[in-house]
Amino acid sequence: MQKHPHFFWEDLFKIGRGETGVIEVLKQNVLFKTLTRRELRYLSHFVYERTYQPDEAIFKQGDRGLGMYVIARGLITISTESPHGDNLVTTLGAGSFFGEVALVDQENLRTATAVATERTVLVGFFKPDLTEILQRKPAMGVKILYQLSSVLARRLLETTEKITLITRARKMAQIHEDAS
Repeated sequence: MQKHPHFFWEDLFKIGRGETGVIEVLKQNVLFKTLTRRELRYLSHFVYERTYQPDEAIFKQGDRGLGMYVIARGLITISTESPHGDNLVTTLGAGSFFGEVALVDQENLRTATAVATERTVLVGFFKPDLTEILQRKPAMGVKILYQLSSVLARRLLETTEKITLITRARKMAQIHEDAS
């Protein structure tokens, strides 16, 4: 049996070797939707499935990021800790994914904390595996990277729009306060 490069995950993750359920989860994810059935089967050899219990942390803000996760079943709460006390929180359910920045970020530091809010099954995909796919099957790797860049661009645009709205609201509040 070939030793997987992520030996330190062996006690936490089981390799998703061709499991139909894992392939279906991957097929429904936007990052992998352009892959053929054969490519999805190949990818299933690089992903890991793990079950998290309620209130169990997947990762914490500031941790070193190794990869992304797709929610097969369950709920995850994503939160940020701000020195100003204005924490942001969102909940993600089955079919959602998070942590994808770790696939391309050089520093690999998590910008938020992810915690299971109920019994949750995640499929993990890690940066060294993406690198291996790019080396062994470049066309497949490019498909994944193209989808990833599209997602990151869309999320950046949404974030910029939200920051603009918040800035405008604060500016308007300041104008009203100054006028009083």
